[in-house]
Amino acid sequence: ADGRSTQSVFKRAILYVLERGALRTVDLHPIIQNLHPDLCDDSIDRVINGMHFGKKWKHHVRSTQQALKREGKIRYDGEKWHLIP
Repeated sequence: ADGRSTQSVFKRAILYVLERGALRTVDLHPIIQNLHPDLCDDSIDRVINGMHFGKKWKHHVRSTQQALKREGKIRYDGEKWHLIP
């Protein structure tokens, strides 16, 4: 990832993937992981105060989805994420 932030890399990947159609987050994850295996390491959990909260990279994807939603680039219909044209 040529010096760009993880979030900017995930933003581009999410927008790229959603150009092909709306997806659920669980369906987006493996595609993003396939595009950026270097950033999607399943061996790293998000741990806060000794409690495990799933894969760290999935949390990055989730916060990136929220950032794109705030920017008005994608929307969530309760099931799937859609690109806003």
